[in-house]
Amino acid sequence: MRDYLVIEVDAGADPSAWRAAEALVLETGAWTKVTERRRFSIFLEAERPPSYRHLPNIAGGLIGDVFDADAARQGLGRDFELLGVGGDPREIADRLVDRAFGRYVAILGDDQGSARVLRDPLGVMDAIGWRRGNLRFVASRLPELPALWPQTLAIDWDGLAAILRQKNLASLICPLVGVTSYPPGVLAGPDGVGPRLWSPSRFARRTRRNADPGELRHLIDGVVAAWALGRQSVFCEISGGLDSAIVAASLTQVGAPLVYGVNHGFPRDESDERLYARAVADQIGVPLEVVDRQRLIVTPEKLAGAAGGPRPNYVGGDPDHDADLAARLAAPGMDAMFTGRGGDGMLYQMAHPALVRDVLRGASMGGRRRGLSWLARRNATTVWDLLRRGLSAKDLTGGLGVRAFLSDAAAAPPPARHPWLEEARVLDPAKQLQVLALVNGLSSFGESQRHRAGDVIDPLISQPVVEFCLSVAAGRLAVGDNDRPFARAAFAHRLPPLVRNRRGKGDLTTYFAQSLRDSLQALRPYLLDGRLAAAGLLDRARLDAALSPERLVWTNISSEVFVILALEAWARCWSDRLAALSGAGARQARAS
Repeated sequence: MRDYLVIEVDAGADPSAWRAAEALVLETGAWTKVTERRRFSIFLEAERPPSYRHLPNIAGGLIGDVFDADAARQGLGRDFELLGVGGDPREIADRLVDRAFGRYVAILGDDQGSARVLRDPLGVMDAIGWRRGNLRFVASRLPELPALWPQTLAIDWDGLAAILRQKNLASLICPLVGVTSYPPGVLAGPDGVGPRLWSPSRFARRTRRNADPGELRHLIDGVVAAWALGRQSVFCEISGGLDSAIVAASLTQVGAPLVYGVNHGFPRDESDERLYARAVADQIGVPLEVVDRQRLIVTPEKLAGAAGGPRPNYVGGDPDHDADLAARLAAPGMDAMFTGRGGDGMLYQMAHPALVRDVLRGASMGGRRRGLSWLARRNATTVWDLLRRGLSAKDLTGGLGVRAFLSDAAAAPPPARHPWLEEARVLDPAKQLQVLALVNGLSSFGESQRHRAGDVIDPLISQPVVEFCLSVAAGRLAVGDNDRPFARAAFAHRLPPLVRNRRGKGDLTTYFAQSLRDSLQALRPYLLDGRLAAAGLLDRARLDAALSPERLVWTNISSEVFVILALEAWARCWSDRLAALSGAGARQARAS
């Protein structure tokens, strides 16, 4: 997981508690102390430590991978140079946000109070905080040292209810009492509050109608080259779709040590994309390993594999897929896996009628008349109906939750909005939709079996790529003879015709609906007698009616059920941990 831990002692406090906590951490053998700066010390996990650099002219440290964004725009991969970044915390933070990208957390201290935390703008590296006595902790996760946990630690059921009402808040909320979540791109104090230095709306307002597809090609090459720096062997998930094909082709273009591609082949015609994946692998000259997937049976034990982090996430929703990738990452000598995750949103696969506004402005890949015709065709409607739907007033920042299955009390409060989506409400609807897709995809950085086993790299949701795609007119990205025409033009010469000219993508809807149906024997008691229901968040009668074979197969509720399963697994994991901690405390009290 590339974990880190920071221990800070209050100004003027007796340092003995600080030293005792340090000794406790070091006694485990799982951590290495890399620095002590004024009133705090930084530890890195011993097995797979993240990179670490001192920040110049200040009592601070930079944890993680930090790359040069300007170099990436030129198609080059280069580490970010810290010389000349200055000595003021705000100046350093601004420089990192504006000129760098990667997976990092900066700890910035000065004489004015507690250290401040800057988490990379996309939140690739996690950051949470808590207090215990006169000590403050900042970390990627709660370490396996309950003696250092907050004494008030408990599940925040209101926080879990907020996520159930709006699922994309899972990347923002840490539903544990006593734990502070540090939001990405914010120079935050101990309470997690501070100036927001990065926001997607800042780039979405800079609409570029005449961007060159070649810029995107150079940029993705540069980002991929940066993430591949220093690695000896990597593999790439090649789904058969456009996005993973672009990443795989870029890996070979920049000379990354790509050993093989992997494809999961599903037992339904509409889901099986191995033919397209083989065409990509043959084009770039790497072996393709195909996993012949059979029926997925979802069990409580499998769901627990992705549930141990500080916040719920959905990246382990297909536990068999997660387990296979984790095993591959754990293989000797394997450094990382690359994916095409996030490309649907950033490269703009969606064909929403709101794109008609850009087409009428001339911002598409084929002019107004052809653009309207193409967009109407993808929406299976007439141009006149497209205009009616696309020009009506819309707010597309709402997102989705599972309100249909909540208790009346849990469903009563209005859904909260992610702050990026609140800011995006002033944008054109087509850009709102792109920001929503970005926010929805942030859970891909959450904890899972594969993330614990090795480095998972998602180049298409790296900061420079996100900024570029947000700044290009949505119609230019989305409206053409095929979906994602801008990206297709950028990489046309690298892609096999079978993928370059492909319309549509694999559909796993039926496969997962049938998987849930076939897993009901275990999942019904798991949810109906689970922690969320016991806490009064779910309506048992509504859930009972939904968890039937007919309802799962003939109605489109699979995504909602998987959200509930992810949160139930998380709640059970933390309930069990807290119960064990309470039991250990009771036994110790009786013994004394």
